[in-house]
Amino acid sequence: MDQAESARGVAMPAGARAGDPESVLSQWRRPALTGLILLALLAVAPSFMSSYSLRFAALAFMYLALAQSWNLIGGYGGLMSLAMPAFFGSGAIVSGILVTSGVHAVPALAGGTVAALLVAAVIAVPTLRLQGHYFVVATILITEALRHLLLNVNAFGFAGNTALNLFNFTGLSHLQPKQYNEFFYYAMLALALVAMAMVGILERSRWGYALRSVRDNERAAGALGIAAARQKLYVFLLSAGMAAVVGGTWAFWLGTVETNDAFSFTVAFDVIVMVFLGGRGTVWGPVAGVGLVLAVNEWIGVGFPEIHLVISGLLVAFVVLFLPDGLISLKSGFGALAPAELMKNLRRYQVK
Repeated sequence: MDQAESARGVAMPAGARAGDPESVLSQWRRPALTGLILLALLAVAPSFMSSYSLRFAALAFMYLALAQSWNLIGGYGGLMSLAMPAFFGSGAIVSGILVTSGVHAVPALAGGTVAALLVAAVIAVPTLRLQGHYFVVATILITEALRHLLLNVNAFGFAGNTALNLFNFTGLSHLQPKQYNEFFYYAMLALALVAMAMVGILERSRWGYALRSVRDNERAAGALGIAAARQKLYVFLLSAGMAAVVGGTWAFWLGTVETNDAFSFTVAFDVIVMVFLGGRGTVWGPVAGVGLVLAVNEWIGVGFPEIHLVISGLLVAFVVLFLPDGLISLKSGFGALAPAELMKNLRRYQVK
C-alpha cells in the first residue's frame, strides 16, 4: 500500500498501481458505462417523441457537430476563423448538385466534402500566414467572394440565384413527417458523436498537445521542433471536412438548398457563441453551450419574442465578463459563481 493511500485510509487492491492496465481500466469503466447507457437512451428516445421534438433534437445534434467542428480550429487551434459558411455551404451546394444529377446520396455527400476540403486548402494557403484580426477579416472576405461566385454560376443544372429542390432525389420522399425527422435525428446524432469522438481523441493525442502548444505560444512551439504551419493546416482541413458533411446532411434534411442560406454567417455566429459560452478548447464545453443557447431560443424566444434578443445578449455578456472560461468552469461546483471569484474575473477587463 502506498503511503498516500495509507494516509487516506484507503486500501488499494494488490497489483492496482498507477499505470497498471487494471487501474487504467477501472478509470474508464464508469465513463464507458455511462456513455453506453446514454447512447441506449438516445437510440430508443424517438419512439416516445413527437415529430417536432425529433426535429428539435436533430437541430441540437447538428449544432453540436458544427460547434465541435469550430472548436477544433477556434478552441484547440486558437484561430478565430469565420470561414465555416464556406465549408458548410460548399458541402451543401455540391452535395445538392450531385444528388440532383443522379448520384446516390452517400457518394454525393462524399463529393461535397471533397469539394469543401479543396476550398479549405485554397483558403488556408493565404490566410493561415496571417495573425489576429487580419486572419478574421481574410476568412470573411474569401467566404463572401465564394458566395458571390456561386450566385453567378450557371452550370451542371445549377443556377446560383435559385434554390435546388432535393426532396425528390434523396430517396426519402415516401416517408411520413415523423419518420423523415426520425431518420435525420439518427443521422445528426451520428455526426455529433463522430465530432465528439474526434475532439476527445485530439485532446488526448500527441497532435492535440502540439496543437495547443502552437495556440498558446507559437514561437516556443517552433523552438521545440513543432511545425506550426502544418499543425494549423491539418486542423483547418479536419474542421472544414466535418462542417461540409453536416452541411450536405442539412441540405438533404431541408429538401432544398439556396446559396445565400447555405453561406449565411448566422449559423456560424451562433456556433461561435455556443462554443465560447460553453468553453472553447474543451470536449464538453460546446455541449453546454449548445444546450444553453437552444434552450434560451426555444423557451424565451417562443414565450417572450419581444425581449428574446435582449435576454440572449445579457446572458452572453454575463458569461464573457464573469465566466471567461465558459460554463465548463462550473463542472467542479458553483465556486466559480462566488462573488469574490466573479469580481476577480471582471477585473481582467479593467482598462489600465
